Amino acid sequence: MKDLLTRIDFAALYRRQARASSFQARSSADWGRRAVARSRGEKTSDYARQLLGHLDLAGVQTVLDIGCGSGNLAIPLARRVRRVHALDFSAEMLRLLRAAARAEGVRNIRTYRRAWADDWRRIPRADLVLCSRAMAVDDLRAALSKMNAHARRRCCLTMHAGPTFLSTEVYRVLRRPIIPRPGYIYAVNILYQMGIRARVDFLHTTGGLAYDSADQFVEGLRWRLGRLTPSEEKRLRAYFQALPHGADGRAFYRHDFEWALLAWEPPSR
Repeated sequence: MKDLLTRIDFAALYRRQARASSFQARSSADWGRRAVARSRGEKTSDYARQLLGHLDLAGVQTVLDIGCGSGNLAIPLARRVRRVHALDFSAEMLRLLRAAARAEGVRNIRTYRRAWADDWRRIPRADLVLCSRAMAVDDLRAALSKMNAHARRRCCLTMHAGPTFLSTEVYRVLRRPIIPRPGYIYAVNILYQMGIRARVDFLHTTGGLAYDSADQFVEGLRWRLGRLTPSEEKRLRAYFQALPHGADGRAFYRHDFEWALLAWEPPSR
């Protein structure tokens, strides 16, 4: 009898869950508008430090950083390897990365504007292919295959391991059911069906973001969830006023995350 696990179409299940989720994938224009706020939020999180501490860079001279954002990983990695190829579909994110690299005197990062669905034939292969929190795709199997095709030594992927992208307090305020995005276990099972046994570690990170106003806070949640009802907005504004405020008058919204770190060697070519 064949392993029943091989008969399950995890890629189709992933796609079904992703399309039903309350958290829909965002366009490059969406991320461009969010770029500065996202870059600011990275400074209050210990995610990058934890992830960099887990990466195996033995024998790694080149890195392909997929979904590089404003460079929270690409820049420190560039200090440890010969070359980083930084890929993102947001022109604004790449602009922020190049500006930050110049400011820090980092000169060995090359940027590429690409989406997952684009042609990657001109993207160089690298010793390590890293995709950090950027697997918001419709076809997970195809994306994992793309990572394998561009990796010489190993691949690393982080995906959300917790139930959602918002704090439990915000859920209580919203009073509505939230359908999560598909988590890391889909990738583990798809890789298994591809003949790959990924190693899985978990990162428990702390972070959050300071907001200047209730309008900014509500807009950030609208960016995550889409439409908010007037009553939801009213409750969120009241919640914002109860957040701890700093001496500068800004309110700090804290949210801890759990991430799964998958690591594997690509199939022999």
